[in-house]
Order: sequence, then structure tokens, then C-alpha cells
Amino acid sequence: MIVLFSAVAACQMYAMERAIARGIFADVLDDMQDIGYLDPALADYYRQKMAELGWDVTGDVFAGSWPQAEQQRALKERNEMVTLTLTVRPSRVAQWLNQFAEGNAAFFFTGIRPSEYFDPGW
Repeated sequence: MIVLFSAVAACQMYAMERAIARGIFADVLDDMQDIGYLDPALADYYRQKMAELGWDVTGDVFAGSWPQAEQQRALKERNEMVTLTLTVRPSRVAQWLNQFAEGNAAFFFTGIRPSEYFDPGW
């Protein structure tokens, strides 16, 4: 009986952590779409929030995201896109269940959207 309850609790924890990671991904992608790039302060804020959850964020969790600098900002008038890639290692239990479910211990999300940022001088 204890094993059954432990398994159910582990599955619930995995689902909750994956939903939180997906929510963080969606929030960052929405912000990127609005401002046209991944602001370093925004990346640091979410990196800190993920670290507070106990997730391993020692590497570049936003590696592969573009643009990452204001000078490279994607502009709507040029129909440019923003790309966000998020890779994070959740808790040990969630890593194990994700390994079982998806074949990878880390949560990995990627998405591309058109920029919504208009250059004020345009």
C-alpha cells in the first residue's frame, strides 16, 4: 500500500514540476516575443526562480535561444522570429520519471514565434 501511494505521489510531483517548467517556458517566450530578444535580466530572474525550486541550473539553461542581445533584437516589421530553448534538470524523482517517459532526464522545451516588437523609429 505504501509503495502504491509513493508511486502516485511521485507521478503527481513529476506532473507538477513539468507543468511549472512549461509555465516558465511560456512566460519567457511571451516576454521574448513582446521585447524581441531574451533580456539577460529576465533570464537571470527565471534562472533564480528555477534554482529556488531546487532544480539544477548550473549550465546555460537558455542555450540555443536567439536573439539574446538588444542589438540583435527581432523586429516585427521585418517578420523576424524569436527562438527560445529551455533545458532544466528538475528534482531527482522527476528526472527519473522523465527518463522513463521521454528518454531524457532533463526537461527540454523549444519554440519559435514571430516577434511583436516594432522599432519606435520605423
